[in-house]
Amino acid sequence: MSTNKKRSRKKQKVYTIHWPVLLGLTFLLVAVVLLGVGVVRACALPAGDALEAEGTQEPIIQAPTWSPLPVDVDFTKVHSTHVKVFFPDEGKIRDMLLEEYILGVVAGEVGSSYPMEALKAQAVACRTYTMYSIRHGGCKTNPSADVCTSSSCCQTYRSDAKLRRSWGNTYTYRYSVIAKAVMDTAGVVMLYNGKPINAMYHAASGGWTEDSENVYGSTFAYLRSVESSHEIGSRQTGEVRYHRGTFVEKVNGARPNAHMEEDKLEEQLKVLSLYTSGRVEKLQLNEDVITGRTARKLFGLDSAMFTVEITGDEVIFHTKGFGHGVGMSQAGANGMASDGADYKTILSHYYTGVSFGVIGQY
Repeated sequence: MSTNKKRSRKKQKVYTIHWPVLLGLTFLLVAVVLLGVGVVRACALPAGDALEAEGTQEPIIQAPTWSPLPVDVDFTKVHSTHVKVFFPDEGKIRDMLLEEYILGVVAGEVGSSYPMEALKAQAVACRTYTMYSIRHGGCKTNPSADVCTSSSCCQTYRSDAKLRRSWGNTYTYRYSVIAKAVMDTAGVVMLYNGKPINAMYHAASGGWTEDSENVYGSTFAYLRSVESSHEIGSRQTGEVRYHRGTFVEKVNGARPNAHMEEDKLEEQLKVLSLYTSGRVEKLQLNEDVITGRTARKLFGLDSAMFTVEITGDEVIFHTKGFGHGVGMSQAGANGMASDGADYKTILSHYYTGVSFGVIGQY
């Protein structure tokens, strides 16, 4: 009898020990699942100060050195389109597969920190711009090439070697994110009347994009001014200061007909008119009048969306946005993607009336 009681107690102890163990295993399983979700969400890290079209730097993101996005980057499997790319720093033209080139452009233009749908929108815009360039005389810097790697002429491009140096131990993660955006949209371009469009884009719009003719003189039905209300990214605002004397010297040196005087700037310096977008159309420089676009270049401004403040000692330009303002705003695409928009919705917003096609099928 006593022997049976001992056995019975032994069994009870076994059951008492297993319940907390099972409970602990349950908590461990939940933690593993949550960690997995966190890794998946890391694929769409919110953008910080991403590398933009006109020169800002992408932030350092603490990311795993392994890839959470296994991506097939065999560019020969999608389509065989080639592009002749001129590298000004080397003085050479290289024949590249289109998608290989596009990956380097997306990496150079916006980096890897934007949400996936914004990266896809950028990939399609870059691809479309490239196909338009091929069909319209190629690169202006080198007529023998389709495009070049200079942002002042065509599109920013980062080679794999440069990406490895700058990204360090986050290279695999970053590369995989961009590769997914490129490969998921491989061959996709924007069309207007069945042809690739001049898919211009810029870093930040300041709230509204601009009609193409107000910047470049040529009217494109798909490059219309649209609102860009939710923009995420760097250089949303800027400021440039000149001492009054320095400002007068700069203006009179570049515009001899202005005849500006340091003690009369309040009368001689005025914004005469604005476009609907809010960018400056005409700026008075005493006896001379220049466009907002010319003012941007002359005074080194981030954009032509600016106001002028004159103090006792200085002339201060306050700017909104960054870039020419035509086409897609990268900061706006970032904001739209963060709000849940897919890449086609983003592109259809910034490029009026476009449709989508695949290379070789339109």
